[in-house]
Amino acid sequence: MTRPIAILAVVACAVAAAVSGTSCTVHRRSPELQTCTFDIECDGICDRGYCVDASSQSQCPDPCTSCDLDEKTCRIDCDADHICGDLTCPPGFDCTIRCNAASCGDIQCALAKSCDIECSGAAACGDISCGTAPCDIGCSGPGACPSIDCTVSCRCDVSCNSSGAACPSMSCPIARGSIMRCTRQGTANCDSSPSGCDTCIDF
Repeated sequence: MTRPIAILAVVACAVAAAVSGTSCTVHRRSPELQTCTFDIECDGICDRGYCVDASSQSQCPDPCTSCDLDEKTCRIDCDADHICGDLTCPPGFDCTIRCNAASCGDIQCALAKSCDIECSGAAACGDISCGTAPCDIGCSGPGACPSIDCTVSCRCDVSCNSSGAACPSMSCPIARGSIMRCTRQGTANCDSSPSGCDTCIDF
């Protein structure tokens, strides 16, 4: 009786497949996959009871060269071997951006949570716009930061070596309740330490 029962099972499967548009196949888990309950049991992560490579589950957003998606941090490294061109920090991320000579174009942090930017070498970066995000910017080399716009940044600190050459054009925030620009005494560099310069400004 075993053979007729097997034949009936195959016929039943064929009928069900014709009605539903699906096929009758046997799904087997790959034997090399390790079973798990928690991430700690795996080199990667535990996904539906099996260990899988974490990198196959997520990718860093452009233009991050490395990131932590849980912490929403993004690092962007640009140099002669990795020319980045124009960059936009992904929305809601804390971005660390490192640009060597002529490796970066314009940098946009308008939707970022924060930006920490270093432009090192001649023409390392293009125009930098912080939006309302806090920005820490370091510039060294002729024309390293040709234009910095921190006008509406809630906290902006800029360090320029040979300020006129590295940062020829800079717009800093205005201290809350004042007409004073948030600049370091005796320089045009943006500085968040004066009173009213470390909180977001409403326009």
